[in-house]
Amino acid sequence: MQIAAIIKEIPSILREVVLAPALRTAALLILPYAGVCVGLDVASRYGDVTGQALPVQFFLSQDHGFGEYLEYSLLMAVAAMLFLMWRRDRSPIYLVNAILFVYLTADDAFEFHEQFGFWIAPALAKILPANLPMAPHYFGEPLLFVGVCLAWFVALGFALRSSKPRPVVNSLILMVCIFMMAFFGIIVDAATDWGPHTIARTDIDAFIEDGGEFVMIIVSFLCTAAMYDIEKRRAKALRDSGVAAELPLAA
Repeated sequence: MQIAAIIKEIPSILREVVLAPALRTAALLILPYAGVCVGLDVASRYGDVTGQALPVQFFLSQDHGFGEYLEYSLLMAVAAMLFLMWRRDRSPIYLVNAILFVYLTADDAFEFHEQFGFWIAPALAKILPANLPMAPHYFGEPLLFVGVCLAWFVALGFALRSSKPRPVVNSLILMVCIFMMAFFGIIVDAATDWGPHTIARTDIDAFIEDGGEFVMIIVSFLCTAAMYDIEKRRAKALRDSGVAAELPLAA
């Protein structure tokens, strides 16, 4: 594996992604609506504390709420762009990540990890100390994430053998976003149930969890939009100039 080639590509690709016009264009389209969703979430949590209930669709965490529909759209858009990048580039690492984002969309919509946590909670309750300040299902949720990650890592291992350095670096950027999503969606989510909480404390913790996951989904989309546009332009430039594409990491 050409580790040196990958490391050499990281600074230039990061700079390309951050400065890509497509990132700014996508941000201009997405951020205004995202800002409205965050504002509605803040208002609804303030209403929750003061006893002035607002429509549940205002909460970022509410299934089929305004923020959740944006999350579904962005996650599926990332999966679609990665699939198209695989079709054009044939680096299988794009396909592996596209499949993962399809799963993340389904998990976000149908709460697979939450359901798994509740399903395995009775078994965990038998082996965990009884005086823990957190419900057993919060210990079960990371187990599904670990299983998904193991399958993802195995697939990435096979994909690395026939992927080029640039797709690998692009995937590393998305990997950071994915783990940050998991941090807010699982670790911070568990913290909202750790020990006694007032209504205000619960709403603050929940806002950090939901807002953090929401932001990382948006960042994933913006980065992927930038990558998609950059790689599309590079592929066209290479075709026009007749220059051969990069060699895979391994034969």
